[in-house]
Amino acid sequence: MLARKSPAPARVRRLVLGCLGLVGCDGLTPAPPLSKRARELSVGDQIPAVTEREAIGRVEAPVTRSGAKFRSLRESDSRQIVFKNEEATGADRMMTPRLEEKLQRLGGSVRAEWDGVRLRVTEAWDEDREHGPLSAHYEGRAADLTTSDLDPKKLGRLAYLAVEAGFDWVYFESNTHVHASVRK
Repeated sequence: MLARKSPAPARVRRLVLGCLGLVGCDGLTPAPPLSKRARELSVGDQIPAVTEREAIGRVEAPVTRSGAKFRSLRESDSRQIVFKNEEATGADRMMTPRLEEKLQRLGGSVRAEWDGVRLRVTEAWDEDREHGPLSAHYEGRAADLTTSDLDPKKLGRLAYLAVEAGFDWVYFESNTHVHASVRK
């Protein structure tokens, strides 16, 4: 019996983009222009349509300030992003380099989309363990997002912009925020 070869990564990427409406249904031709509605997510939507664990991998152990893995986190000093900092510890600025890269890209998209509005991170690395038992926040691989003007009507579009920015999993969690996370 011959082993079946899996599709080439580029072909798979085109097919996924086709599902998102970014290229044509055959994965090769450009997609027709999207309606404004197709460029937004609705509350409860997640892209890709798998669990967060399937999309970004398993959360191994919470990162602590005294642990060796803390040194692998980066403190974002971005001026184009507003950080909530409700804990007053700077924890919301701590994240993996990959998460920071995606947030920077998304921050630029938000500024281009809405005049005078910036991306707002309400939670990134969570050292207080306020999320579920296996949250990617504990490893600095997830962020909860809004816009600086706190306009809930912008969240559907913000979620779509997060997908475009390359986050590995985006979840329009509620009418108060979007959750986005990355692989290691």
